[in-house]
Amino acid sequence: MANLHSFPASQKLKSRKVISKLFESGKQVKAYPIRAVYSISEFDSNYHTAHVQMGISVPKRLFRSAVDRNRIKRQVREAYRMYHTELSDLAEKQNIYLAMMVIYIDRKEPDFNHLIKKVKNLVDQFYNLLQDYKS
Repeated sequence: MANLHSFPASQKLKSRKVISKLFESGKQVKAYPIRAVYSISEFDSNYHTAHVQMGISVPKRLFRSAVDRNRIKRQVREAYRMYHTELSDLAEKQNIYLAMMVIYIDRKEPDFNHLIKKVKNLVDQFYNLLQDYKS
């Protein structure tokens, strides 16, 4: 049985082509201290490995230390991992591809409980966007 709260490599956004396209023509949503740039399209199994792919970025100009940047990325990844299953299920059911890059934009390190609430808020916003996409 597959673990419901997993975040497999296929769901990690790694393609430079997709990432550059996101920043050129993607839309954005915010749940401060998180901003997400995203793109929604039809799923094509020739090009996409999963229905929902996510990347995380913490700017070096906000956090000079790699240790701090990596800790924040780990916390965001863990918070996302807890709530992404409904989003993935809906995208799969509607045959939609969602690519998103989550960017942490605050200057201070987050409280994990606060971060969980904000990531949940972000996932809910994406869930509503996916519901409205085919409507």
